[in-house]
Amino acid sequence: MLGVYPIFMALLALTFAMYYLYLKEIPNNIPLLKREGVDVSELLNVFSKLYPRAEEKPREELPAIRLIATVSGSVRMALVDVGGDVKVLRVGSQVGAYMVVNIERNYLVLSMEDKKVAVGFAMQLETSQPSSQPSSQASRSFQATISKGELERITADPGIMFRQIRLVPFVRDGRTRGFLFEWVEPGSIFERSGIRAGDVLLSINNQDIRSGEDAFRILQVLRNENSIKLNLQRGSEMLELSLRVE
Repeated sequence: MLGVYPIFMALLALTFAMYYLYLKEIPNNIPLLKREGVDVSELLNVFSKLYPRAEEKPREELPAIRLIATVSGSVRMALVDVGGDVKVLRVGSQVGAYMVVNIERNYLVLSMEDKKVAVGFAMQLETSQPSSQPSSQASRSFQATISKGELERITADPGIMFRQIRLVPFVRDGRTRGFLFEWVEPGSIFERSGIRAGDVLLSINNQDIRSGEDAFRILQVLRNENSIKLNLQRGSEMLELSLRVE
């Protein structure tokens, strides 16, 4: 028995030695794993091309608009100057990307999506009281003659009229007393009639002008008149202008 043990140990050692030599002969050709770096920005560029994101459109600004007159009765209308172009608007009319949603006596409301804009009259306030209040009686009267054809033309199309004059409500003591001629076109029917920039129109044919609605109503009457009487205030002076239509 003692002789078997050394032989067994020798065989075991020989087995391990042969296995070690075998392993050394096996080529070490197992590929190494290489970790690739991922460029996230490039992936995002590819993704954005495949699935483009809807860009938000910038909101359009409301064009320059000036309110000239309104009618707020059963028929609602507004006369406005849009960038020098005079237009008659109704509820539902478009002004650029905006739509008219309401018209009141002194303003109109325009809407675009969730944005609403109110446009009111530019008013001329009497900031200082004159030394003497103007009398209701005319201190001076004068006359002029105008063409019936020209009168019919400008009253038929308010756009023509308001390219020749610029009116704003004239306010005193918190109340509209008339309309101020801010500007009168040289050579126009208004200048030839004797009206000057700075005059305040108080009444036409004894009908007071206190709102744009009054002006719209009276314009239709004037088309068939043979004579027109305007009451004007020029500074502290009251004027009566009689126009003969021929």
